Amino acid sequence: MNAQNGFILAIDEGTRSSRAILFDAAGRQIALASREIGLDRIDHYHVEQDGNEILASLHEVIHEVLASAAHDRVAAAGLATQRSSVIAWNRETGEALSPVLSWQDRREHAWLATLEEKSASIHHVTGLPLTPHYGASKLRWLLRNNSKVRDAASGSTLAMGPLAAFLVANLTASYPGLVDHANASRTQLWNLHKAEWDGNLLDWFGIRRRWLPETRPIRTSYGKLAMHGIPLNALNGDQTAALYADGEIDRDAVLVNLGTGGFVLKPTGTILMTHDALLSGICDSSDHARSYLLEGTVNGAGASLRWALKQHGLGTAPAEVRNALEVCRDPKLLFINSVGGLGSPWWIDGPLPCWRTLSGIPVSRPDKAEAIASIIESILFLVMNNLALLLEIVPGIRHIRISGGLSGQDLVCRKLANLSGLQVIRTNQPEATARGIAWLAAGKPASWIRSKQECFYPEDDSQLQQRYRAFTGFLGELQKDN
Repeated sequence: MNAQNGFILAIDEGTRSSRAILFDAAGRQIALASREIGLDRIDHYHVEQDGNEILASLHEVIHEVLASAAHDRVAAAGLATQRSSVIAWNRETGEALSPVLSWQDRREHAWLATLEEKSASIHHVTGLPLTPHYGASKLRWLLRNNSKVRDAASGSTLAMGPLAAFLVANLTASYPGLVDHANASRTQLWNLHKAEWDGNLLDWFGIRRRWLPETRPIRTSYGKLAMHGIPLNALNGDQTAALYADGEIDRDAVLVNLGTGGFVLKPTGTILMTHDALLSGICDSSDHARSYLLEGTVNGAGASLRWALKQHGLGTAPAEVRNALEVCRDPKLLFINSVGGLGSPWWIDGPLPCWRTLSGIPVSRPDKAEAIASIIESILFLVMNNLALLLEIVPGIRHIRISGGLSGQDLVCRKLANLSGLQVIRTNQPEATARGIAWLAAGKPASWIRSKQECFYPEDDSQLQQRYRAFTGFLGELQKDN
């Protein structure tokens, strides 16, 4: 069946849930199945998941959603996964040999200091700054600390790399696995300019080429889903897939996606642009062309709300967040949002997350509404730090497209518009990642219907701008000290 006529199966493996969604040829959602998955935040640096649990949840949601439609009406599938998470597995059987080390995991932060003299070269080759969030240092740690991984390495059965490759290997039963350009690039072992694993990087991190999966373009054949016979036509990262929820993103737009992490993504077409404080990567590729992007990352978006719930018992359900934002429109506190470490453009490992007054005085027991409202503002302030850089180096940005769970809060959208001075456009499409990977898997159909949208226009908000300046100034002082 032609992929532009039948149903498209989108498989979305996120940090907190596995989802399978069926779309028709116009991008209308037909059916959805979802399962929550565990995340073990062992401490400030160690964050793991169970690869077998993730795989089992994917089998469940795929089976459930396909039960709602005849298999012969499903023409193609696409898989989008959390980026920068890695795992080791048996290349002959697909069996997981290690936990999934999450993109939030930073256990090798101290060792990375030994590569500091190579950091500029690494950033140039990979498009990524030298931080423990990316896969290379995590894979090195597994080789040194996991006995199953060491045993497999001493023989001939070790496969390791992005979570995406492990999932493809098992979903298609084609071991040892394949991986797309977008997920490969987040290992910090992949040469962004040459589109291949880089020999120098492999040597520096102690990784052998034969352990890594073969890399392929985002839009190409990855075989067939073993239990269903459906062609897997696209593989991508979750954030980069979300860019394509409504087809090609407008040239004058930037995407802000607020899920577990927060991401600011600006496609740059066929031009590879780099910046010392931002990330460069691939958002789409085929056998004939590659499309690039500049990216800013906020590690503590939804993750910071889960931290507040776990550490302080604060209510962080959507209704509670909405109430806190309404009750406390002008919080008197700043939340130093280092949950998962401060990402771009700061790249600071600490300090531990905390509340402070605008003058910098620590606050240990903040009012609940103030605490939640200041956490939300910290996410927006970090987003704005990245937007400010993009506005300087990429001409012609006129509006923001916003997606992800937190975008459902009207005040989040309004505050972002007021901070940036740009129009903020929110679609009614909660499944941006799934819809984007479906569009890519379907071959970029022109029939794709654009989502309904709601616009938020900027207004003067001097108090919000004052808090933003105080927040940014405080992080600037932290950066000097690090």
